[in-house]
Amino acid sequence: MDKKDILEKSQKENQFSDERDRQIEQKACTAGYRAVIAVNCLLCLLLALQEKLTGEAYVDWWPFMLALFISKSAHDLTLYRYYRKKYHLIMGLIGLIPPVLTVFVILKKGL
Repeated sequence: MDKKDILEKSQKENQFSDERDRQIEQKACTAGYRAVIAVNCLLCLLLALQEKLTGEAYVDWWPFMLALFISKSAHDLTLYRYYRKKYHLIMGLIGLIPPVLTVFVILKKGL
């Protein structure tokens, strides 16, 4: 392939977005993911402290912890999909254990 063919192929592949747009989108997704993780961690901590100090909490903290596990698992499994590293697969599957066990407990005992 000559330079002109390579340039045409690249333009066809990137006609809807360029590298800068993809990097900005990736940074935005990363920032959003980190914000969700931070808020869930903060809520878990506050609700656990509230329960410890007052004996009861406004709401249970475990749904926020499950959201934390699910988001981390989805993140790791997405990384595995693209990079095919066993570490990401293992961490993604480990992160799915608490939500799956919780679903079984809810189905068995009810809310």
